[in-house]
Amino acid sequence: MNQGQKANKSGLKLEDKVEALLLSMLPIGVGKYSKVKDTRDMLLKHVPYTNIYGNTRCRSEFLLCHGGRRIRIECKTQHSAGSVDEKLPYLYLNFTQAIKESEAVVVLDGKGFKEGAKEWLREKCTGTKVQVFSFEDFVLYVERGCPAQTLFKKLRDKMRSYIRYVKR
Repeated sequence: MNQGQKANKSGLKLEDKVEALLLSMLPIGVGKYSKVKDTRDMLLKHVPYTNIYGNTRCRSEFLLCHGGRRIRIECKTQHSAGSVDEKLPYLYLNFTQAIKESEAVVVLDGKGFKEGAKEWLREKCTGTKVQVFSFEDFVLYVERGCPAQTLFKKLRDKMRSYIRYVKR
């Protein structure tokens, strides 16, 4: 198996874990986006969006439609040196500027990300509609019922980010 096949298999494992977690914790069904008519209380898979370049053929792993909310979910895994972390700025721009949903989650897994890559994404997403979690933190997020970011939390996170910037 070549490096690309291993990476693809690893990414599918993370997607399977995210899907299994959501289905075990929330009263939802699951289906492929293109085949589902009623999206209430559904976990939709392979969900299209228009990216920052205007390309309509982009897909994210999931769209959680539950309790009147629509949360786009993207999974990124990196277990050894590779290029996934180099795609994080593109993901950041798409999820903060291009997707229509008012909430998004990025689940990062693995210890192969370049030093500072995950922290960069978390810091850039602070105060936006995007929350960044490790898989372990995503489990806690789902156990708490996928709480929306509150205005207070956004302001607190922005302030922390500003303080870190000033201290540099």
